[in-house]
Amino acid sequence: MARGESSASEPASQLVRRDLRAMNTDIELVCTGDGAERRLERAAKWLDAYEARFSRFKSTSELSALNASTGESFVASPQLYRLVELSLELARRSDGLFDPTILRGLEAAGYDRSFEQIPLMRGPEIRRGTAELRRSWRDVELDPRVRAITLPPAVGLDLGGIGKGWAVDKVASILGTPSLTNCGGDVFARGVPPNDDGWHVGVSDPFRPDEDLVVLTVIDAGVATSSSLKRRWKIGDAYVHHLIDPRTGEPSQSDAVQVTVVAPSATLADFHAKATLLLGAETGIRQLNDEPGVEGLALRSDGQQFQTARFDQYWRR
Repeated sequence: MARGESSASEPASQLVRRDLRAMNTDIELVCTGDGAERRLERAAKWLDAYEARFSRFKSTSELSALNASTGESFVASPQLYRLVELSLELARRSDGLFDPTILRGLEAAGYDRSFEQIPLMRGPEIRRGTAELRRSWRDVELDPRVRAITLPPAVGLDLGGIGKGWAVDKVASILGTPSLTNCGGDVFARGVPPNDDGWHVGVSDPFRPDEDLVVLTVIDAGVATSSSLKRRWKIGDAYVHHLIDPRTGEPSQSDAVQVTVVAPSATLADFHAKATLLLGAETGIRQLNDEPGVEGLALRSDGQQFQTARFDQYWRR
């Protein structure tokens, strides 16, 4: 998990921190200045409301209502409409490598409930998803005049691909400058903390979870890490995970096991981290090199690392 650190020399009163649990992950919020406690409280309440509205695991959420309305026009709230619109924009940008309509593939692979409720071992009767059994993001219809969303029959949306990053960006705007928002490794570092040169974000080594693979120093940037080694479970004799490849409808089989991306926003960092992992370590990093303002590090299954040309600018010195 990424983490924010502050200089040991600064007075504790300058930074105010709150730890909480939401969106099935540990969350760390840090800010400073007048009204810090009030902003932390506002951010915590916003996260609770966000989860209640957009969790696919809550039957009462607006997202669940949308997914239950397949084949019919669904008038969405401004937030949900924007999230779906943004997801489809990123799907178009990646030519479908990022696809919010992977919900049925996730369910087929066994990710049909909140992760902590998934048995670590499940019987072989759990089916695998196939791309041929579902339609894609291209079949989702949007009507901006009335904020209507129409999902084709049997299509469901999972907004987890960018939803956490989007929430991080929104919370960062609530906390103000300087602040650190860390939602289970999706981070936005805003401004510069007192008496330091930036926010220090540690990225765990998936092969040695108690150690850092790298520690980054970031200012006004988002950081996201995607890994196929963390959220996984067994079906029969095989391990499966939550990163569905839209090209197959099944958990990714690429050689990349973890990707960390630094980008102008947590939303974009989340998007690029997942796309890079699906492409594979070398191919993904080559493509990431063509993205302006985006840098990344990919770890292959054999432990070899690949990074973009300017990723080392973020290394903590």
